[in-house]
Amino acid sequence: MDFRALNYFAKIAELGSITRAAQHLNVAQPALSRQVRQLEDELGAQLLIRESRGIHLTDQGRELFEHAKTILREVQRAKDEVRGSAGSPGGTCALGLVPTICPRVAPDLVSIIRSDYPRIDLTISEAYSQPLMDWLDEGRLDLAVLTEPSPTRRMIIEHLVSEEMMFVAVRGSRKAGPISLDELATTPLVMSQGIRTIIDNLLGHKGPLVTVMLELNSIETIRLMVRQGIATTILPRSILYEEARSGEVTLHPIGPKGIFRRLALGYSRTRRLSRSSQIIKDAVMKIVADLDAKHTFRSEADV
Repeated sequence: MDFRALNYFAKIAELGSITRAAQHLNVAQPALSRQVRQLEDELGAQLLIRESRGIHLTDQGRELFEHAKTILREVQRAKDEVRGSAGSPGGTCALGLVPTICPRVAPDLVSIIRSDYPRIDLTISEAYSQPLMDWLDEGRLDLAVLTEPSPTRRMIIEHLVSEEMMFVAVRGSRKAGPISLDELATTPLVMSQGIRTIIDNLLGHKGPLVTVMLELNSIETIRLMVRQGIATTILPRSILYEEARSGEVTLHPIGPKGIFRRLALGYSRTRRLSRSSQIIKDAVMKIVADLDAKHTFRSEADV
């Protein structure tokens, strides 16, 4: 299979238009169309259906496009590693972060990459754990920090830290100390879908679950509502580190021993990490370890 033809096809599929792909690749449209026809002849299958508003992929075209993305990404990884071995580390890395850890990790990580590894092209995607695992599986991500990841044979999962989940209320609204599971079950909460799933899983075998008054998939808005005394919620300790230290909100352990989520680093078992991805992995692990040393994820009594 001709590599150039595969690259041309992937760009057409990505942009949904032969015209836009030709402009992006700086290749004449007839030459682009000819390469795709040769690819279709070689495979014995129609890959594209041309329409007035662009193209759409046939079933065979969608299947090839998935393979093409993986192949082209591996080729780029190979180029990056060879170039990086000849000088300062360079290349690309696609990192996924769950929303409740992104504000803690991303700023320090970007600062490290800019100062120490300016030739590494880092992209960060923020999503819940399940989409991140799907994107890892598809090769769209190189690494991801996940919450309570399910075991899978296709992925390596490295434990990072256990983080306490806290009941959060505005200052002065309730006495200090833990909240019981019975009280929690009857307290109206504002929660994101991702956190609700985690809490349901963690509490499912311990007793009553939670009462969600409003499901809101914006951690920043939930934090604001809690600070204003409009809502109570459950969030990981680290996301409220500053508010708790300043006294804007109070954090309360859940149940007699507290409940903890597990943060882990995931990456493919079948695709070797590039040098740039290994650098990002090491940097993320150090950032998390430094935060843990400051009791960001757990109270000092839990350590």
